[in-house]
Amino acid sequence: MLRRFVRTLGVGLFVVAAGCGSNAPDEHAKAQMAGGAPAPVEIDRKSEAMFENALDAIRAQRYTEAESLLKDLTARQPALSGPWVNLGSVYEALGDNESAEQAYKKAIDANPSNCAAYVDLGVMARRSGDFLTAESNYLACIQHVPDFREAYLNLGILYELYLGRLDDALKSYQKYQALSADPDLRVAGWVSDLERRIAGNQS
Repeated sequence: MLRRFVRTLGVGLFVVAAGCGSNAPDEHAKAQMAGGAPAPVEIDRKSEAMFENALDAIRAQRYTEAESLLKDLTARQPALSGPWVNLGSVYEALGDNESAEQAYKKAIDANPSNCAAYVDLGVMARRSGDFLTAESNYLACIQHVPDFREAYLNLGILYELYLGRLDDALKSYQKYQALSADPDLRVAGWVSDLERRIAGNQS
């Protein structure tokens, strides 16, 4: 049963931008730009405006415009991790995977705990067939941020569909569910299916 996890605005693709609209509180916008960096990053008003304009362009799928804005922003404030992740996602939308990978790695250089970058690198590696690198990126995210639930979801999908590690997949899905405020009914179905398959293999 082939399943594809579609990354959405609030999960993987443009994850750092999630909830950061033009009417978002200033402090929330700044936190998104910093990409969860543990140390404060000074953000000036012009950079804030550039970031908001880039997000508007992303939402409108004006990716070339978003790329230009984010490239200027990352040159202006390279220590901000969030814009690097969004730039990587823009490059993916434009089909430039090499530049996307470099941008995600820049995000990690700026903030080694930026799980969005690790998860996006993992998804890229999985799509290219490099399953061990995908696993390594998801686990790196979990090492830095143990409650980043999307890493467990992607890890479960990797284990189930690509590596055939059903027991590990089940544990990953269960951890994802445990970290969710409301259980995901889709994943609950996957858990039940895996439990039946594992029980059948053991009988």
